[in-house]
Amino acid sequence: MAEIPAGGKMSARAMARMYAALLSEVDGVRLVSSERLREISAVACSGVDQIMDSPCNWALGYAIGRPGADPNESRTVFGMGGAGGSYAYADTDTGVAFALTKNRLTLDLNAAEQIVPIVTEAVANR
Repeated sequence: MAEIPAGGKMSARAMARMYAALLSEVDGVRLVSSERLREISAVACSGVDQIMDSPCNWALGYAIGRPGADPNESRTVFGMGGAGGSYAYADTDTGVAFALTKNRLTLDLNAAEQIVPIVTEAVANR
């Protein structure tokens, strides 16, 4: 697994590898069992996100759904947005792990909402 560099900054590549290791083995490391993966990626509660003021489904510590998509339309995706507009997720259906970090911080997920559909389509067409 990738280590967090000195200074505590984590790259998009490192975050994507961490999410990939939740889905399956990466370089001999698997972070959770298949059974635990089903538990952490299943909807545990639904409602309105009080910070983002949007409908959401939550798993055990993760948001369900792709950024910018209806959470009910992408229930195989679990992940988390971060400070400044970063986002990372894993898709249990496709096996894709994705992460986006930014060097220009914003208070929204607009960049992730624009890039994720492009990545999703590219992966679907491979």
